[in-house]
Amino acid sequence: MTLSSVIFDARAAGAKLPRNLVIFEQAARRWQGGYELLLVDDTGDRRLPALAQRHQATLLSCSSVALGSRLNAAVRASRGEFLLFPGLGDRRAADWLSHRLVDVERNSDWDAGVLPVRRHSWMRWWWLLQGPSPRDTFWVARPWFERIGGFDPQLGSNALPDLLERLRACQARVSIETA
Repeated sequence: MTLSSVIFDARAAGAKLPRNLVIFEQAARRWQGGYELLLVDDTGDRRLPALAQRHQATLLSCSSVALGSRLNAAVRASRGEFLLFPGLGDRRAADWLSHRLVDVERNSDWDAGVLPVRRHSWMRWWWLLQGPSPRDTFWVARPWFERIGGFDPQLGSNALPDLLERLRACQARVSIETA
């Protein structure tokens, strides 16, 4: 079984963090592989250590303001073969990750994937034009993450979409999914 590293950013999740952790925890009970849960924080919120302990997450303090730098710090502390960046507040994202990881373990047809947040049907064409959102759920195989040098440490909310674009530019096989 492979180990997956699930990384949440406290600042990006904001007030939805407890809900997101509960959703992820419920879905992860059905996962066949192992996972580690990491929570990166630059806020210094006094409630986070108790929240991390309750969900058996490793809390990583980071002084960087840029999301890309915080996520790079979390990846450096992780051990997983797959890096998962769950979207915000979408139960289907956690379920999708569990099913998608089983497929990825069996055959390595994809190097990375994205599950766009649910949009109204009339907005889907807009997603195709605009590209991924920081609220989408992403996963990437660690070798590809390391090959492209990780996240741009200067980027904020565009760090995840930028990573996806650089993966595509380097000919990584990126799957755009629906759940």
